[in-house]
Amino acid sequence: MIRLEKGVLGAVLALASTTAMAQETATPPREGAEVAIGVLHHGTDFHPLGGKLIFDLPKLPDGQIYEGFEENGTVDVQIAYRTAPLRILLKPRLTAKSQINTAGRTSFFSIGAEWRQHILRGRVYGQVGIGATVIDGYSFTPDPFQPGISNDEAWRRYDIYRRRTSFGSKILFNPNASIGVRVDRRWAVELAWEHFSHRQIFSDTNPGIDNVGIRIVRRLGR
Repeated sequence: MIRLEKGVLGAVLALASTTAMAQETATPPREGAEVAIGVLHHGTDFHPLGGKLIFDLPKLPDGQIYEGFEENGTVDVQIAYRTAPLRILLKPRLTAKSQINTAGRTSFFSIGAEWRQHILRGRVYGQVGIGATVIDGYSFTPDPFQPGISNDEAWRRYDIYRRRTSFGSKILFNPNASIGVRVDRRWAVELAWEHFSHRQIFSDTNPGIDNVGIRIVRRLGR
């Protein structure tokens, strides 16, 4: 009888151990803080929230450029930090991002929040966010056609006029979205979209800009 009880007890303990191991394997790791680095195309025609998109604008004469296109075609490097999900308001992550233009054009420094939804057992996720941004670029570029300025000053301003965008404000809003694919428990790759504008809240000038690129994400902690 004692032998039977010991055998039953051993079987129960073995079953409990196996079940606990299975549950541990099946439970996804707790979401932690993250850091990310990305490369983005600075100035694209992709704007999913926009009402008007024109991809076939006619070519302008030499020396002329469409407003808001002055910085298009350059490259940004982005470094981002995300907190672990907060236990409020659908579990947002607080974010801080520095997006530096490698050609000396406008760079963006943002804080905000992002919300994430996983699918396919956590292997893929979609993410949306909103933030506030400060730029190191121009609210308004200097007027190269101002009467009374020297020829050298006019050319200096003209170089700024054709290479730098007037955003209409030093403070912009940053709606953003991304799709991520988990490589393993720590690493993920994201396709990212970042938009910067102020919706004509601070001035009538509001060309906005869209950036699309790829980020590598690493989860911190164990």
